[in-house]
Amino acid sequence: MNDVSLDNKLVYLDGLRGLAAFAVVISHYMQVFYPAALSGNPQQAHSQWDVGYGQTPLNLFYNGQFAVCLFFVLSGYVLSVRFFERQLDPEAFLQSLQSSAVRRYLRLAVPAAASVGLVYLGLMTHAFHLQDIWEATGTDMKKDYYALDQHLYTVIKAAVFDPFFRFESHPYNPVLWTMSYELLGSFLIFGFIALFGRAKRRWIVYAVLSLAFIQTYFVAFLWGMLLADLLRGRWIRRTRSTLLVLAAGIYLGSAPYIPLKGTMYEPIAATTALINGWIQLDLNSRLLARTAGAAMILFALQRLKPLQLLLAWRPFAYLGKVSFSLYLVHFTVLTTFSAYVFSKAMAHFGYNIAYAITFAASMPPLFILSHFYMKHIDQGAIKLARSVEQKMTAPSAMRRRAETDDSTLSG
Repeated sequence: MNDVSLDNKLVYLDGLRGLAAFAVVISHYMQVFYPAALSGNPQQAHSQWDVGYGQTPLNLFYNGQFAVCLFFVLSGYVLSVRFFERQLDPEAFLQSLQSSAVRRYLRLAVPAAASVGLVYLGLMTHAFHLQDIWEATGTDMKKDYYALDQHLYTVIKAAVFDPFFRFESHPYNPVLWTMSYELLGSFLIFGFIALFGRAKRRWIVYAVLSLAFIQTYFVAFLWGMLLADLLRGRWIRRTRSTLLVLAAGIYLGSAPYIPLKGTMYEPIAATTALINGWIQLDLNSRLLARTAGAAMILFALQRLKPLQLLLAWRPFAYLGKVSFSLYLVHFTVLTTFSAYVFSKAMAHFGYNIAYAITFAASMPPLFILSHFYMKHIDQGAIKLARSVEQKMTAPSAMRRRAETDDSTLSG
């Protein structure tokens, strides 16, 4: 979910982002068709394993909140790594900062708005069928699309304003709740580097801001930037230590949605309770664990070349390329095409077979749509953002050149 174009040596981060986006897709399919794997409620189970595997690290593959935490940690890292690695001089960095800030809103807003347009098209064509499978699946996701306000003004506002300036679930495309964090989290990174990027005691600022944002997703951006800063020192060179960090990250990141008490994750709840007592806060143990897990996995990835090579493999790299588009359109495909296929398959097959047919039938059109969305909407947004940036920054560049010429002449 990040627009930053990576150097070839960082292409494995695209692969990691792609896997995270696909984990969000799986998360929502599980939430609709196998809700017990997330809720832990046996009454919602469709197989004897639903509740059990939801309490193990296997849930990492469909833990949507962990994937979002990983998105945000990656954003913090990628948006800041060039500054810390290259140690840009102040003038060069300020120019880069201005460039990034100008592009950011358009880069996110155009694809997000188009995804709302896709939902509106679905409403106009009566393509949503989620309500047809509520009873069969037992899902808690009872979203009635046809009860949404379909006035054009409301839809346009929901497309260009609400995703970025309202921290709440989006009524038309629920995944857009992350856009406000992506936009403001980016500006948090830009502002931090502009004010403290070269300060020798910036570690104090990291600590203060971590405490200030510890109850929010913004801490993920901060810790991603902290990783970019720390990794210049090449900490933890030994592979054994790195593997321990990776294992700890997987454990923390896979903290399930169900209550942690009585599971292998109970130590997370106990540790969070101790921290809450120490700093007098009411921390969310799952959010804290998943954010820390995402940071630890990214940290370990910087030290594990074989894992980097695996994530840079062409299929994973492609998954990263379409990750933003996949993230934006999958929920609409799920609630239209997938729900329709399942409602028909259930008339002829048992539950699990019907789901298998639905999932297998849904992936090709989902990826085809994501590919064309990436080519025409996502990349179009990048070109538009760059064009607007050039028009906005060209006058200031001309002024700087004129001031330089004037000072040379006067000297």
